[in-house]
Amino acid sequence: MVNKNLLTKVAIVVLILAVAVVYFSLNNNQEPEKTAINPEDQIKAENALKAERPTIRANVNKDCAGTPWFVGQQKGFFEQAGINFVDKGHLDWSQHPAALISGQVDVADGDPQSIIYLLKAGAKIKGVVQSGGEPPEGNLNKEHMQWLVLENSTLKEANDIGKGKKTKIAVGSLGICADLETNELLRQNNIPKDNVEFIVIPDPQQEQALKQGLIDIAVLHPPFYAAAKEHGGSRILTSSRKIFGDAGGITLLYFTEDFIKENPDTIRKFIGGFKNAEKWSNDNPAESAVLTGKEIGLDKASTHYYSYDGAVNDTILQVWIDAMVKDGQIKPGEFKPGDLYTTEFKDVWK
Repeated sequence: MVNKNLLTKVAIVVLILAVAVVYFSLNNNQEPEKTAINPEDQIKAENALKAERPTIRANVNKDCAGTPWFVGQQKGFFEQAGINFVDKGHLDWSQHPAALISGQVDVADGDPQSIIYLLKAGAKIKGVVQSGGEPPEGNLNKEHMQWLVLENSTLKEANDIGKGKKTKIAVGSLGICADLETNELLRQNNIPKDNVEFIVIPDPQQEQALKQGLIDIAVLHPPFYAAAKEHGGSRILTSSRKIFGDAGGITLLYFTEDFIKENPDTIRKFIGGFKNAEKWSNDNPAESAVLTGKEIGLDKASTHYYSYDGAVNDTILQVWIDAMVKDGQIKPGEFKPGDLYTTEFKDVWK
């Protein structure tokens, strides 16, 4: 294996020699000799410099959660932060935690429920910064999720769910934000769980299932509810802010405790690059939507809204904990907000 420091030194020596040639040529009133750059040498020099930067690995899925990762790579925010980012490719969301715990990747992004599941299973992990968030009141097209029905559906209001017949509700998976917040919606409207049926359908396929009459409600994230709106034939029944308030779209970036202990400076750099990518996405919604759409195969998309400062809020985390208690997933008092994250990196929550 080629020594990284040696490659770096070689690159520096080559640069010094080139400057020296130009200097002496100019002082002798001679035009410096024009030499072509060897592509292989240039690649070696670039790789040597890249190898000097710490590496962060993650599974980046081709879905709504990918925007800051796509932006971070394509707009250079990871590189600017001094991070060599490696995309380990698409992986089913259910396998992300195992990939992190086994050391195949270094970081993952998940909602509080996902993190609590891991902690409950004995995983030694901690959130380090808030990623996703719910947009300010009134920004419906940026909310974390929308519950869509057909334009001519008999479901006019949320409290119509389950009336007359069992309502079929699609969720991307069980044990995620979609079913947790739907369960809260049912409680808020005094709708028995027996009056609904959850059907697991990935977000990209829910619009078609809705139009085919296979389901009554599609629970979709931004790129897919934006596409459904563009295609027509559906309308919004309710949204995540109406159900969960400010807590609706929260996610945290999390690492293993061992990685945090061994690589605090690397994490600080990564947080800086990642948050800059999220801020850019918030501030450039049209371009980030196009970029995301190309990556996930949609001609019309929108993106999630992201927390600007990254500060973790205990009140918001408590909303998720309370909902999980009501669902019977955890016991009262079993988890508190501070169990989910560390404040070690609050100096870069800005």
